Amino acid sequence: MSSVFWGIGADMIFAALAGFGFAYGAKPPVPALILAALIAAFGHAFRFTLLNFLGFEMIVVATFLASFLVGLLGLMVAKFYKTPLEVITFPALLPMIPGFYAYKSILLLFEFLNTSDEMAKTIALSNFFYQLFITIGVTFALAAGVSTMILVFAKKSFSITRYSNIFKKKEYNSEKKFLRSIT
Repeated sequence: MSSVFWGIGADMIFAALAGFGFAYGAKPPVPALILAALIAAFGHAFRFTLLNFLGFEMIVVATFLASFLVGLLGLMVAKFYKTPLEVITFPALLPMIPGFYAYKSILLLFEFLNTSDEMAKTIALSNFFYQLFITIGVTFALAAGVSTMILVFAKKSFSITRYSNIFKKKEYNSEKKFLRSIT
């Protein structure tokens, strides 16, 4: 039982580090940066739990559900901090990108191209398409999960920053600097 918690905990830590790194590039407010990392940890741990402990066989379905959860959590955090939804949810989704499957599909493609045995070529090509379709399916599931959340809560998701002053302050400061430079 403790190995289950260690596995989920390690998954959460690495996903949080990746989410923090991806979010840092968007330069959100510091609390939103930390919460984006936490959302990445919860989303990735949710998918990890579905796949490893709850008997989900399909990574695409688990990824869809996890990306929907990331979108919901991101919506709550974005509304609270008046930060655009994309700044929080996209970095939280990036740790779930299927890099391992894409890497394996490229290796299998090279194996297919470099072998001369027809049976080995057939197996490598079959495995290549399997890995490739998982890569494509997971990528589309990430986009579909967060898009479904945005469509379900359309009014809330598009009004997060509409009434805040974060964009008006920047315009005001840029106009003020422009007027100073002219005079």
